[in-house]
Amino acid sequence: MKQILLRNTIIQGTLLFVFWLLLSGHFDSTHISFGIISVFLTLVINYSLRERLYLLEKHEETLRLNIFRLLLYIPWLIGQIVIASLQVAMVVLHPRCPLCPALIRFHTALKNTSAQVILGNSITLTPGTITLDIKEGEFLVHALMDVSYSGIADDSLPLQVAKLYEKKPRQIVGKLKIIRGVEEDG
Repeated sequence: MKQILLRNTIIQGTLLFVFWLLLSGHFDSTHISFGIISVFLTLVINYSLRERLYLLEKHEETLRLNIFRLLLYIPWLIGQIVIASLQVAMVVLHPRCPLCPALIRFHTALKNTSAQVILGNSITLTPGTITLDIKEGEFLVHALMDVSYSGIADDSLPLQVAKLYEKKPRQIVGKLKIIRGVEEDG
């Protein structure tokens, strides 16, 4: 495991440094020094984060991300972002501004931390929703209106994320609770 991590870190460092050089467009010693320092700091921070993620997932059922399904997921997510953008724009442009904000708390059956992070980021990328907290498979999401969280409530977004890791995922969302106004969360 350590050899693979070291090899990946060296490859990542090389790619980051080449990217730095391409973006800076300057090849003097000052810019190259800043590039080396930036890449080194990035690798140190990233290495420790990957170690922690590995330790977290060591106790979970480790599932591999299916790259082919990821290539199908990205355009699907972009489509959902466009649809949600249009819905939010219509609400903002509506004269009465029919907002109905809510907090949505739900539990997922996603089996690893990476899948939960992808779901949380996908929710946040979709206009009208933002992931506030993820703790042990339980999500807290803020939504501007009912249609904003429909992809969570009908299990379509979490199911798409689960398909990145599993061939035949079952229902992902459970214990869905919608909190509106001044209700106390108990």
